[in-house]
Amino acid sequence: AAQVSEFVSDARPDKRSRLIDDLLQQPGWADNWVGYWQDVLAENPNILKPTLNNTGPFRWWIYESLLDNKPLDRFATELIMMEGSTRYGGPAGFAVASENDAPLAAKAQNIGLAFLAFDMRCARCHDAPAHRFTQENLFNLAAMLHRGEQTLPKTSTIPGDDAAHASLLVSVTLKPGQKIPAKWPFADDLFAAGATAGQFPQQGPSSARGSEGASPASPSQLLLDPGDEREELALRITAPQNERFAKVAVNRLWQRYFGRGIVEPVDDWETAEPSHPELLEWLAREFVLHDYDLKHVARLIVSSRAYQRAATADEELVKLFAAPLKRRMSAEQVFDSLLAAAGKEPHVEELTFDVDGSMQETAAIHLGVPRRAWQFTSLSNERDRPSLSLPYAQTAMDVLEAFGWRASRQDPLTVRDREPNVLAPAILANGIIGKRAAQLSEDSVFVAIALEAKSPDQFVSRVMRQVLSREPTAAERELLVELIGEGFETRKTGSPAGPRPGWPKRDGVSWSNHLSSESNELRVARQKEVEKGDPPTTLLAADWRERAEDLVWTLLNSPEFVWIP
Repeated sequence: AAQVSEFVSDARPDKRSRLIDDLLQQPGWADNWVGYWQDVLAENPNILKPTLNNTGPFRWWIYESLLDNKPLDRFATELIMMEGSTRYGGPAGFAVASENDAPLAAKAQNIGLAFLAFDMRCARCHDAPAHRFTQENLFNLAAMLHRGEQTLPKTSTIPGDDAAHASLLVSVTLKPGQKIPAKWPFADDLFAAGATAGQFPQQGPSSARGSEGASPASPSQLLLDPGDEREELALRITAPQNERFAKVAVNRLWQRYFGRGIVEPVDDWETAEPSHPELLEWLAREFVLHDYDLKHVARLIVSSRAYQRAATADEELVKLFAAPLKRRMSAEQVFDSLLAAAGKEPHVEELTFDVDGSMQETAAIHLGVPRRAWQFTSLSNERDRPSLSLPYAQTAMDVLEAFGWRASRQDPLTVRDREPNVLAPAILANGIIGKRAAQLSEDSVFVAIALEAKSPDQFVSRVMRQVLSREPTAAERELLVELIGEGFETRKTGSPAGPRPGWPKRDGVSWSNHLSSESNELRVARQKEVEKGDPPTTLLAADWRERAEDLVWTLLNSPEFVWIP
């Protein structure tokens, strides 16, 4: 609300560009993008049995990279190199996938989707029928990640001999046990005209930007370790001569801001053509010339006239980029916005079953206390035991999953399901997080507004601005003032403040004692505690407070709250 007031009262003609610059410097930039990259890169840690076909938690590396505005070529390079911590947030967590017959083939296809818009998923067990990729191409990349040849597992091919394969609609060109070498399989088809396969300017990927006329050099001359095939893979993907890398990146930004990419689908360009090739070319060149700075391209996009137009549901207008697509907020945005509107913290448990630290990190990990939506993960309670529940965290998961978030990300995903469902409005109207956001407890910003407001009209205006970032219409103002007008003058009780909601305390339940009946009883009691929501403030009269809560609840459940303006 304070930002809205400041912007509205700012008389400077360049106030919009100033606001854009200010917002791009906020930590919210990183918070907003982490969930997207978690989906795209299939970041999938599990707090229980974390090596069972999961990744490590490299979420904090994503967050800190975005917070530092790390150039995307460096971001991709660090991810591909997979160095550092596996269990404590480093990019080595991307490499974790122990219960998998060919884990590096899975990583290769994720990298191809994320940075090159190569959909190689069908090449996992045979040559891709609808794409140009062979199974050998995928395993060449896997071998580069492995830093040595890969053996094709029996489980990564179609059973049968050549005669049996001849009748199939797909081609099987590799045999189980075959050795696949570590080499770049795509010749020069990723590179700009004039740049032959294996030739780059003398400078490295960062300093070579714009270095026309430099004499060519082999990739090995640009590597810290000339024999490191994994480093060579990172170089070939991120080199400025690989125009595809830059174009895929800026197309991802365009799609996120407009609801539709210049190239669709965003992560599979096999038969796709850009709707506006000159625009794609210009954005990609701007991206490279500004050191792969995502914020630079984001600033160009959100400063455009096209982005400033009112959002529309007309797909034909969106295809022309006459306006952005009208769409619902992401699950993470909905959850974080509920709490931001109310001025509240999530107040959930630590994400771990190993509270007493008795388990090895191969059996259980600790993902800390989440404060933003992207920090949640699967609660891993397939055993359906009350003692293994995390009731406070589950209330957050209920909201996130209803709006399309995935607790388990076994596969990469760029665009989530946008179809409306009955659970989304139901969880806002009846769920615990929606209830907590509307409750006027001692930590609610609406209590402060109620105590400071000079009139019912002022209270309504400030609450509308806090929740919907605008002033009420005349009809809304009349209706809402009537709702809370009665008793406004006597709303303050004069009582001391009551208990302030806080983070749940540890109750002693852990994996080491979860089979005991007492542990089950403790968690059942906690579930009942959770269902009550936050204790109401003692500073406001109950009758007036409940009507004020009805007002807040109504605004939070309006379609306007969950739709991007």
